Amino acid sequence: MAGVEDGAEHRTTERVDLALQISIPGQECKTTNISANGVYFEVVTSDMNAFSPGTSMPIKIDAVTNTPGCDERNVKLYGQGLIVRNEIKDVTSHGNRLGVALEFKGKLEVLMDES
Repeated sequence: MAGVEDGAEHRTTERVDLALQISIPGQECKTTNISANGVYFEVVTSDMNAFSPGTSMPIKIDAVTNTPGCDERNVKLYGQGLIVRNEIKDVTSHGNRLGVALEFKGKLEVLMDES
């Protein structure tokens, strides 16, 4: 049977391994990597349905600019995402630790703290 191997690369944009704070409804998490099209993060939850593929959710990502010669500034990215896949990484006493791949739906709004 012809098909795509598990773990095969499906991305059209480059990923950057980066741990950023990401806020989703009812959760604060850290990203594992991010690209122009989406983000991969881990979350501990007992509600597997909240992270099912096809689920849409608002997101907020917090980052800090680090431009040489300039002061650091906080950047917030806001938008909507669609969960495209999840995988159980571990089972803990607080719930399942999931890896979640989320695709950005439309452009993210970028807000910078005033300095």
